[in-house]
Amino acid sequence: MHFFHLYKIYKNRINKKLFHVLNQLPFQKSNLLRAMKYSVFSGSKRLRSSLVYATGEVLRVNIITLDAISASIEFIHSYSLIHDDLPCMDDDNFRRGKISCHIKYGESTSLLAGDALQSLAFNVLSTNFMPNVSNSKRIKMISELSNSIGSSGMCIGQKLDLEAVTEEVNLSRLETINFYKTAYLMRSAVRLVYLSSNNFSKSVLSILDVFSTSLGLAFQIQDDILDFKKDTVNIENNKIIRKNTYPSIIGLDKSRKKIKQLYKKSFLALYSLKKNFNTSTLEKLIKFIIKRIE
Repeated sequence: MHFFHLYKIYKNRINKKLFHVLNQLPFQKSNLLRAMKYSVFSGSKRLRSSLVYATGEVLRVNIITLDAISASIEFIHSYSLIHDDLPCMDDDNFRRGKISCHIKYGESTSLLAGDALQSLAFNVLSTNFMPNVSNSKRIKMISELSNSIGSSGMCIGQKLDLEAVTEEVNLSRLETINFYKTAYLMRSAVRLVYLSSNNFSKSVLSILDVFSTSLGLAFQIQDDILDFKKDTVNIENNKIIRKNTYPSIIGLDKSRKKIKQLYKKSFLALYSLKKNFNTSTLEKLIKFIIKRIE
């Protein structure tokens, strides 16, 4: 099956899951719920969910379990974007071509919407039906996700990114920022699938870590290129704050080369799994994402 068709299946499936979970919550007519739904359904490509489903195929995890994992990851991702757009953070008025949550619903409501989505992610992970996933596995999954988004994960990445606005950073420091800010959550998405499976092996986990972090780092540089192009077009009209990114430091051509090196690294990691696993779906996912920069 061509991956684009599979991607549409994944996207439709997770959207239905997210819609169902959000519609089960109380206070449906409140601005809090409206803000949560607005942000969750604001045009996400659901690539993180696709990563969960594709990894689940490799590790032979039940798709009902993958639904719960995907939903928790998407809720965390949406929460992070709401907070990232706030005036005290990146101060962005638009997200994916639509006005940001805090512009539409106000800062206090958007702050609470982000908080609510974060807690909802853990509620899903702790209570949703996941076939053959024991409570001990759930605890490990909850621990993994909480670790990946807190002071040792995404939050420290965001803080380092904010500090980098007023500093000159080298590529090593920038990769550290990108690792914690973006790659860590993608690594966690893959790890949650691994932890829900019956394939416990330190070597397999190590390989999956290399695959997912390489993919996450490439993904961040890819987004930086898109933002760099947009800022170049709008620089005369907007209050652009210079950011330390790969394109701004080494230029577009070298940034594209770096992306391809990272994607190659992720391919090589998957190659070492081929002996015991069918990795074709994950390979198709990488190729599908690569097309965004070509």
